[in-house]
Amino acid sequence: MKDYFSDKSSLPIPWVESPFFYSLLKNSNLTEEEKSFCTKFHEDGYVLIDVGLSSEEIDAIVRDMYAALEEDNTIYHADHFQYTESKRIFELWKQSKAAADLCVNNKIMDTLRLLYDREPVPFSTINFIKGSNQPLHSDAIHFHTCPRLWMCGVWVAFEDVDETNGSLKIVPGSHKWNLWEYDELGYPHPDDITNGEEVNYREYENFLSQLVEQKGLDPYVTQLKKGQALIWAANLLHGGSNVEGVTDLQKTRLTQAQHYFFEGCDKYYHPMFSKKYEGDYALKWCNDKNNIKTYLETGEVSVFDKTVTMDKK
Repeated sequence: MKDYFSDKSSLPIPWVESPFFYSLLKNSNLTEEEKSFCTKFHEDGYVLIDVGLSSEEIDAIVRDMYAALEEDNTIYHADHFQYTESKRIFELWKQSKAAADLCVNNKIMDTLRLLYDREPVPFSTINFIKGSNQPLHSDAIHFHTCPRLWMCGVWVAFEDVDETNGSLKIVPGSHKWNLWEYDELGYPHPDDITNGEEVNYREYENFLSQLVEQKGLDPYVTQLKKGQALIWAANLLHGGSNVEGVTDLQKTRLTQAQHYFFEGCDKYYHPMFSKKYEGDYALKWCNDKNNIKTYLETGEVSVFDKTVTMDKK
């Protein structure tokens, strides 16, 4: 028989998401500081850490961000994921070793190992020149796992961020709410309707806006110092926070969001394009042996059968 009070792997979800969390914590060999840190993540769905980046490391990524704006091969998020004139740079790790290196930063990786008790699998970066103003959403609509909840986001600040330059807003505790993928919301597959990807996502944003209102909650605008990072759980609601009359739209908000799965899952998939109740999963490009970490180790990675080779410069 399993011991759900002391075995972190007794359920197929992360131990920090377990209904037995407090017993698992009590029976662990973690320090009091680590216990307090994990409790914060379990209860609120996010934690803040100092990443320990040097000015040189930050400057290298920022230079590559601005350089990417001038390169023809730079990928941006689709227009329906752009909410300001400042486009979000998608997958800068393919063009910038400095951006890729940040994904395997020792402090970040060690913190994720503590929180999830598994090896992190970095697979995505999004870079921001200015605030996004994106409505609230859960990353579990963009990337998810079987078993569920083995995913998290990390947002690293390259300068001080707050409401004056459009920091991140979050809804603490929302990671404990129901998981609302398109199947649960009754949306058609985006390929089955005209302009389906945008239509579904706008309705998804509308649903979450009304859900937060129904619960009577106000999002919290985070404040990070240069070199700090916010780590959030898979289902935590978050978005941009351009505040009318407060946010200066001329100011930069230089940041990098990076996303992680964790080793040992059966599937890593894209919920928007899946019909999971029919067993049809739109699988992500990455896995335990093919991700940003292995890209840095080997110099190449396969992304949907296309080989991406590291620029040696």
